[in-house]
Amino acid sequence: MRLVSLLGIASALTLFPPAPVYGQASGSLPVRAEGPLADSLRAAAHRMIDLLRDRDTSGLIALYGDTLHFVHVEDGNIIPWPQLSTMMRSYLATVTSNPMSVIGEPGVTLIDQNTAVLYVTHRFEGSQGRDAHEGVWTGVLRRFAAGWKIIHSHSSDRTKQ
Repeated sequence: MRLVSLLGIASALTLFPPAPVYGQASGSLPVRAEGPLADSLRAAAHRMIDLLRDRDTSGLIALYGDTLHFVHVEDGNIIPWPQLSTMMRSYLATVTSNPMSVIGEPGVTLIDQNTAVLYVTHRFEGSQGRDAHEGVWTGVLRRFAAGWKIIHSHSSDRTKQ
């Protein structure tokens, strides 16, 4: 509960009607949130994939929020923002295509009206000597005045069957 209060649930609930929150009396975690707020997060996931596919580095970088405290976890390795942003810029500057797509519909878990977990199963079709693969990206997003921003992320590839 301390994390939730630190994230400002009290102020968020004064501006918006209550949404499903982890730890409700029923004890159930809303695995797939519905409604306009969840839809805006699913749209953000599709936008991110479009930016990756289009190799739009500046658009992709703009999706991230507090980069001072941001970390990404990739297959068990912690990658701080300076390293991740350098990797993104380098990769997107050198590839001629980035055939990414979303598998199914992105999932959303609302923590409060300004904080959510977004998870996306994606496929990379393979390009320029890189093998095709599928994986899952999970992001913690926070809503700022400029919109939803990624404040933490994790990704992992699915193992080949």
